[in-house]
Amino acid sequence: MDAWYEIISVFLTSAVKFFAGPLLAKSFGFGYLQTIFISSLGGITGVLVFFNLGTRIVHFFPGFFKPIKKNRKVFTKKNKFFVMLIRNYGLFGIAMFSPILISIPVGSFLAARFFESTKKTAIATISMSVVLWSVSISTFLFLF
Repeated sequence: MDAWYEIISVFLTSAVKFFAGPLLAKSFGFGYLQTIFISSLGGITGVLVFFNLGTRIVHFFPGFFKPIKKNRKVFTKKNKFFVMLIRNYGLFGIAMFSPILISIPVGSFLAARFFESTKKTAIATISMSVVLWSVSISTFLFLF
């Protein structure tokens, strides 16, 4: 029964903050392929859930996500990073940086907000990135 709790905790951790999922799996004593499989499955599930949730939020509050006309704009370093990421790298940049630097929920929401017209491509791209990062992190953990 304890194994199921460990699997579910790695799965849910990978769905929300992906980088911690393989680390948690390694600390629980999972094998290499188990770590890749559970963390990838959790990350892809997180992408699907948060992309669809982000699409619904954007449609439910259509005026909320439009630019507000004010004299003064407040930009934090995080906001500047998101704008640079979307403008310079587009969907590929969101997909590559979402699992590691920004969390899967934030990356999926940004993809849903800016790339909703290409929903299947966006979900597939982010999911492939999750699998790539899962293999990379797990390989690094098990080699070193």
